[in-house]
Amino acid sequence: MPDIQVDVSYTGDGDDIAIISARGFIDTTTAPDLEKKLEEQLALNKYKIIVNLENIDYVSSAGWGVFVSEIREIRENNGDLVLINMSSDVYDVYELMEFSSILKSFNNLEDAVFSFTGEKRKAEPPKPSRPQISAQKPDQQRESAPRQEVKPEHAQASRSVAHATSGDPYSIANTELGKRILNVIFDNPYFEVREIIKALKLPQYGGARASGGAVKRELREMDLMDRQKRFELALKKNR
Repeated sequence: MPDIQVDVSYTGDGDDIAIISARGFIDTTTAPDLEKKLEEQLALNKYKIIVNLENIDYVSSAGWGVFVSEIREIRENNGDLVLINMSSDVYDVYELMEFSSILKSFNNLEDAVFSFTGEKRKAEPPKPSRPQISAQKPDQQRESAPRQEVKPEHAQASRSVAHATSGDPYSIANTELGKRILNVIFDNPYFEVREIIKALKLPQYGGARASGGAVKRELREMDLMDRQKRFELALKKNR
């Protein structure tokens, strides 16, 4: 018996919203099956995608990677990928790993469809739900954060990150290696540092090996050693 079963159905005007429903668990062995279904929908120009995780007991980092790997293409085509019906265990990981900074989640199908169409079924009472996690942090949180003194040796990196989030995202890179690293981050915001190092050897990212020390040095200079900062930068770039 397969470890995962993936089905696709459609809703919305002209069936323009694809609902991918999975059953089982998502790890390195089953993630390719889910990824195949997602790629099939993109090939059909379906860019409004709802992933129903109601019957999923576990999602590994490989599974989360599938959800965000195509997010740039999806949003460039005026679509989005949202998650619904996560179990408490899966939702806890979703929050812990801070994927809420990239992917929206809803408690039910109706709310997810509404996020695309702006229409709800009539005469249905509102359903209680847990607070939604915003795709970005509220301005109030940023304003209330204590101001930290920027030391002279780190001032350039801090200014660079601020400029990248408001203008050219590549402005924080001072070297060709830095630009290659940013390309990896923009396509794979969930990657750990070791995965970034490995990805740099792929043709689409230059195909040249870079030492772990060199990559970490570039990340430090760009103020991107923290994974949350990489998430936020990629999210703003992909919007």
